[in-house]
Parts: sequence; structure tokens; C-alpha cells
Amino acid sequence: MASFTDLREKLKSMTPHRDKVVENSDGEKRKYRESDDDESEYEERRDAEALKVKSSIKQANIFTQEECARIEAKIDEVVAKGDKGLYREHTVDRAPLRNKYFFGEGYTYGSQLEKRGPGQERLYSKGEVDEIPDWVHELVIDRLVTHGVIPEGFVNSAVINDYQPGGCIVSHVDPIHIFERPIVSVSFFSDSALCFGCKFQFKPIRVSEPVLHLPVARGSVTILSGYAADDITHCIRPQDIKERRAVIILRKTRLDAPRLSSSSLSPSIHSSERRHILKAKRSHRKADPDAAHRPRILEMDKELQRRSLSSRQRRHGDGSSENLWRRADERELGSRYTHDHAPTRRVKMRRH
Repeated sequence: MASFTDLREKLKSMTPHRDKVVENSDGEKRKYRESDDDESEYEERRDAEALKVKSSIKQANIFTQEECARIEAKIDEVVAKGDKGLYREHTVDRAPLRNKYFFGEGYTYGSQLEKRGPGQERLYSKGEVDEIPDWVHELVIDRLVTHGVIPEGFVNSAVINDYQPGGCIVSHVDPIHIFERPIVSVSFFSDSALCFGCKFQFKPIRVSEPVLHLPVARGSVTILSGYAADDITHCIRPQDIKERRAVIILRKTRLDAPRLSSSSLSPSIHSSERRHILKAKRSHRKADPDAAHRPRILEMDKELQRRSLSSRQRRHGDGSSENLWRRADERELGSRYTHDHAPTRRVKMRRH
């Protein structure tokens, strides 16, 4: 029977596969799986997976700075129209630091469904979202067709994601039962990045190291297919949105994609309330992208701090806080006593 001089050695023997943090020559910290057989096996698997991801991604710089500016002005018009509540009910989907605008086809992936999770996503009924704007066809889709990125008539779904600094979208795979491949996206307003294979944790939000970190420049086109589209999740991390960024996602829905029935929806918001919700105020305060990785001070923590401070003042102070409450009670008592009894009688206030 093996003997151990240190409890840590015993624990290590019981868990031979562990995450170990190392620092490479560039100063970047990375995790690899420590093993008795081969310490670099985990790192090799990640590198192999990164190659698979990268081999199924194409990028192209098609849009000039002038074209980007023109398209960005159109995106601003979409945002303004959405703020006025002028779109159909399911065209606009709002989230903290990220708004989505569905055109052509929209789908639900969250609280509207009775059953949630991957594979439960459903297209909305026809006509539930607005048609793809003419400018998206003329300024974006036609340009991609001309450059051979997509065939003519391929796109019937266009989504505009508008991110504020510090915004994000969690790891996901575009529903395979809803959309054909490839998935085409065009980036505007600022440079950013697309990450693959991350895991999110919340309260506070934290994101694991990606298998692949893909820089995405303003005006660039990114095409996902194969492994990158189907076999690994992709996300946008809060720290990669340092300025406002918008992306137009162009896809084709499958002919057999399931659609929502009225019975599949949770109780919807009354139409009279819809305009008020869509016109919700937008915050002008810029978020700090680095704040996503700092512990947050919750209201309950603030209350505990206030109670602790008050307790210390009562124990170590001169009692001034307690005396304030006592004097207030005495004034109230004196006022009631004078009113109820002889008006000439006064209650002498005790001072400390």
C-alpha cells in the first residue's frame, strides 16, 4: 500500500488529470491538462481542435471605409425606428448591452417557449417580423453575391446585433435544425473578436480561455461552416467589445425548420403594452469591459456593511447616534403629553 507524507500528494494521486496554468513566452497564461503519461496531451488536443475550427472559417475584407460608414448610418436608422416602437412585435429583442433586430425570419430561443434548451428553438410564424430592408439587399447582400461569397437568393434571414461596450453573447451553436450552412456575418463600427469553445460563468460573469480567438475587423466578412459552425460553440466575450459594435448575420432557413404554434408560446404581452416596452430608455453610460471580471458589490453586501458600521459606532462611539433617536422619541412624547394634558406644563428634555 502506498504511503504519503503529505495530504496534497495523496489528493494529487487521486486526481492525476488536473488543470495547470502555465505562462508562455508572450506572457499569456494558458491551462493544460497535467497527466502522468503525457503532460502536453491536453494542449495538443486543444491545438488540434483549433486547427479544425480555423480550417472551416473563411474571412474576407470586402467593404471599404466609405461603404461601412453608409451601412452604419442605416443601422442607426434601424435603432431609431426600433426605439420608437415602429417594428412588428418580434422584430426587436432587447437584452442588457445588446439589441437584436430580426428581419425576414425570426426565431425564439428563450423564455417564450414552454420547453427550453438546444433543439427547442422555433421559427416565428410568417409575418411576425419585418421584411429584410431594401438597403440590406442593396448594400450588403448584393455585394456578397458579386464577390461569390453566397449564391443569389440564398439569404432569407437577416439579423442585426447591436452591442454596447461590455456587451456579449454567450456560447452557442446556431440551431442546426433551423439554419442551413454557411453562416455569414459582416462586422461594423469597430474591430472585435469571435471566440470558440468558451464556457461562461455568472455572478460575476467569467469566461474561460477560448480554443480559438478570431480577430474580426470592421468591414470584414466571416463565413462559418463545417466544424466551426456545427461542432463547437462560438461567443462574443465582454472584454472583446471595447466600443460599440454591430454585426449583420445573414442566413438561410431550412425548408423543414419547425415553426411556433400559438400553444407553444408563454402568455404574451398585450399589444397595448408593447409600444411602451419597445421605447425603453437607452443608457448613455458606457460600460467598463474589464468590470465583467471584477466581483460585484450586491445590495445585500451594502446592507451588511451599513449594519456593521452602525454596530461599531454604537460600541465604540460616544453614543451620539443612539442619543439622536432618544431625543427624537422624547420630543414626540413631550409633544403628545403637552397636547393631551395641561398646556402650561412642559417636559424638560434631558441632554447628554
